[in-house]
Amino acid sequence: MTAFPDPDEFAFVPALEACFEEILLELHALGRDAFVDAPDALSLPGEGYDERGWRYFTLFGGGAQCGANRRRCPKTTRACMLVPELVNAGFSLFRPGTRLAPHRGELDGTLRCHLPLVVPRGDVGIRCGDEQRRWERARALVFDDSREHVAWNLGEGDRIVLLVTFRG
Repeated sequence: MTAFPDPDEFAFVPALEACFEEILLELHALGRDAFVDAPDALSLPGEGYDERGWRYFTLFGGGAQCGANRRRCPKTTRACMLVPELVNAGFSLFRPGTRLAPHRGELDGTLRCHLPLVVPRGDVGIRCGDEQRRWERARALVFDDSREHVAWNLGEGDRIVLLVTFRG
């Protein structure tokens, strides 16, 4: 399997993309204060990585806050439930200057789908294996979470995606 499978191979992707406007409205209603530091965020300044600008709003897959968060985002919750074999989901925000260190997902056989909601101008992208992509607003991007991947936002503003992990 390629590092970035064609999103059209997954039946849920068109339905998820069709919910873009509703999801974006719920995201904007949350405000940036609803996000918390991503649990794995760290700084590796000697290696050029800084994950301290990574913020997250969890919907599925962890924490006592999930139920309350889902009530705040009912349309996004319904959209996530369209994804078969859902593992986790939430809004992932990268502030400008965020650079994730190379890593692999913790679960074999999982894929990640990003539905880009806010994509700033500038150098903003993701590399999985040897392939690199840039997020396109409202167009889902799927990648193999078991492969080494990195992501960065060296752009002019926040980058926010709906991040959905599922068994592939």
